[in-house]
Amino acid sequence: MSKQYGLLVDLRRCVGCTSCQVSCKMENAVPIGKFRSRVDFTDVGKYPEAKRHFFPKICNNCSNPPCIEPCPVKGATYKREDGVVMVNRDLCIGCGRCVGDCPYGARYLHPHLPVKNDPKPYAKKVKEVSGKTAKDLRMVDKCDYCSHRLAQGIEEPACVRNCPGLARIFGDLNDPNSEIAKLVRANKTELWHPEHGTKPKSPYILRDVNLFKLADGDLNK
Repeated sequence: MSKQYGLLVDLRRCVGCTSCQVSCKMENAVPIGKFRSRVDFTDVGKYPEAKRHFFPKICNNCSNPPCIEPCPVKGATYKREDGVVMVNRDLCIGCGRCVGDCPYGARYLHPHLPVKNDPKPYAKKVKEVSGKTAKDLRMVDKCDYCSHRLAQGIEEPACVRNCPGLARIFGDLNDPNSEIAKLVRANKTELWHPEHGTKPKSPYILRDVNLFKLADGDLNK
């Protein structure tokens, strides 16, 4: 059985330090105002019963990714055999259709990265790039589990490496002996918006079942 990478977030251990968010920005040169990984928080109740909840958000690298179908360039967004959903920066034309079709808001147009692929051949069918040149358009970016680290045999994204509470666990969901697979078996986990049919691969161990509603919204909102 082939590897299927996933990232579990254990909210029993998360303290909202945002180390994952900062580490991701540094590792992947994510621009100001955009995110591959982000920690949202929400406050509920009143003193002396007030509580603050933290909700780390990432791309779910879905088993059924809705970002692939709307892409007009075959292979610009694709899913690897190990389950990681990737953006091919040599093919992306920056139309942004995949950004709008992600129900988690986990994609964005990188303001500092012009596309490499000439959009002219697609202009007639893709109105978003009509009349524009490559230097006018920006390529899409998203979490890919630090694929450059995976390529070096480091099966640990920067956000996982730098989480002081050990609240983020990355690994092969298909390996019954992996830490992430053991945690999924031993605990009740929840998925973020499974009703979209995306089959997300980022299970959460929740402290409060209402957390998804309390801290809902896109990563890049």
